[in-house]
Amino acid sequence: MLQAIHDNLKGVFAMVILGVLAVVFIFWGVEFVSVGGLTSTKGISVNGEDIGVAEVRQEFQDRITQFQASMPGVDLPAELREQIRQDVVEGAVTAELIRQRTDALRFRATDRDVLELIQQIPAFQVDGKFSKDAYYAALRAANIEPAYFEAQQKNSVAARQLDRGLFASAFLLPGEFERREALLNETREVAWAVLPAERFLSDVQPDAAGLAAWYEQHKDDYRTEERVNLQYVEIDLAGLADTIAVDDDKLHSFYEDNRDRYTTTERRKLRHILIASSGDGAAAEAAARTAYDRAAAGEDFATLAAELSQDPGSASQGGDLGWQEHDGLVKPFADAAWSLKPGEISAPVQTEFGWHVIKLEAVEPGATRSFEEVRAELEQEYRRTEAEKLFGDMQEQLDTVAFEAAGDLARVAESLSLDVRAVDGVTRAGGGVLGNSPDLLRTVFDPEVLTGSQLRTVEFEPGRVIAFKVVAYEPPRDRPLEEVQEQAMAAYRKDLATEAAARRAAALAGELRGGADWREATRPWIPAGVTEPASTTPRFIRRGEAAVPAPVSEAAFKAGEPAGAPLYGTTALESGDAVVWTVTYVRPGSPGALAPAQRAAALRDARESSAYRDASVYVAKLRAEAEVQVNPQLFQ
Repeated sequence: MLQAIHDNLKGVFAMVILGVLAVVFIFWGVEFVSVGGLTSTKGISVNGEDIGVAEVRQEFQDRITQFQASMPGVDLPAELREQIRQDVVEGAVTAELIRQRTDALRFRATDRDVLELIQQIPAFQVDGKFSKDAYYAALRAANIEPAYFEAQQKNSVAARQLDRGLFASAFLLPGEFERREALLNETREVAWAVLPAERFLSDVQPDAAGLAAWYEQHKDDYRTEERVNLQYVEIDLAGLADTIAVDDDKLHSFYEDNRDRYTTTERRKLRHILIASSGDGAAAEAAARTAYDRAAAGEDFATLAAELSQDPGSASQGGDLGWQEHDGLVKPFADAAWSLKPGEISAPVQTEFGWHVIKLEAVEPGATRSFEEVRAELEQEYRRTEAEKLFGDMQEQLDTVAFEAAGDLARVAESLSLDVRAVDGVTRAGGGVLGNSPDLLRTVFDPEVLTGSQLRTVEFEPGRVIAFKVVAYEPPRDRPLEEVQEQAMAAYRKDLATEAAARRAAALAGELRGGADWREATRPWIPAGVTEPASTTPRFIRRGEAAVPAPVSEAAFKAGEPAGAPLYGTTALESGDAVVWTVTYVRPGSPGALAPAQRAAALRDARESSAYRDASVYVAKLRAEAEVQVNPQLFQ
């Protein structure tokens, strides 16, 4: 749920703009400049508008957390961390530039636009319909203020208006589509043979001097991680909730105070036919009247809607609007719909969108669930609410006592009736029962924490706070070759075998260019027990074909066209195995062979590609003209 909210919170560029960010990174690196005007609370200034430190750091931490969650136990490489840092900064800069541009162009989102967007977010729905309770509960759990979230959604809607403008203005030059399709749908007759590196292991002769030299180049791969042992006490919100006793009188009072939360609003299942007003209101009204007359005469309403309705969202579904609440609709439409009985059809109704003919299909009355029906929910909510109060009080006490205890964790534990626990071997990638929270790890590995004896407190996850001290620290160190002799020798021999395989592949390609027969030349590399692998038999392939190793496909389609003789080349697989490949024939794609539906889809893709290029140029221009300052202490 929280990830869905987070995705929508950050989704300022729902279409083209998101992809453009990657293009921007190519042109501009991130330069951290010392700027006197940027205070510690200001992270980035874009054309004089400030982006706060907190939100940039939060995005960075989220990216790190996503990496650690996807690859548990793997230490984040320094170069990848730096790339994430740059991506976050440039992403924030570009987002702010787009916001400024949409403001300048007077792109605006109405409250109704924002409401419709929020109502479509699955995290805020219960049984397929928007729930205010779910909305506020989800934001509360994510520690996001509704006003801030809604403001971000306004920015999102405005940015999508810019997206639509870029799409609408995109065009293709004459002949561009045909050339594009001829290239994209090109097929090449390709064959390849794999020379496994392991076949060369027996031929390599590693020596001590070579291993030592190799190890000097790769010793970082064998460097130990810094690690710490911790002692800590923990306050856990979930655990506190389990200790809360339920008072029936308070539970009844809680129910009465929150009765509206357990009341469902009446919903109506509706269909409509929309005739949009496009300057000629009288004609639109007349068309709506005709639609009403036909429906009233007994024609199937869904069929009429599919034929006549100009609502792009519902016409193809026979005008189906699903279940609706009165307050979620514009007033004239809602009033007309709520005046109908099931099966009735309204006379034409005018709104800001045009003229509507409405059919009511069913009514779901509103109701209030009784105390007994919601007792389990009430108990859960009551415990959570009381636990949050207790958690806040205990957290405040923990902060105070930990500060005064001068490193005496036992004193802290006694003051709050907590147990002292221990976790060993925590690295920068996390470890143990405390997980891999960026906030926690940043605090644990703070140099002042590692060298001092003062207790530190940190809420490293929502509802989990600890006071801890470092009891042992092991800095990273280079391990001598003798300590990793076996692992290093195996890796060294593999590298030598990989190099030997590449040399043999290059020699084989030379033999083929000299006139050697492909079938005979590649036969020694056919795996045992295989008569004739499909890969060594020339066949036509497409770009990116799944059955073809990516390096082979890439090399084959980057090669030129055979001019009277096959082309030969080499590449390497991720495994280290070498590959010899050949291209014997190139067959251009034929746009004229596309079926109508395929051609329409291809045209759409081509226009989107053109729009993407336009957006890239557009964002690049905004970035080139921008005045950007980055606080050098942004990530400290």
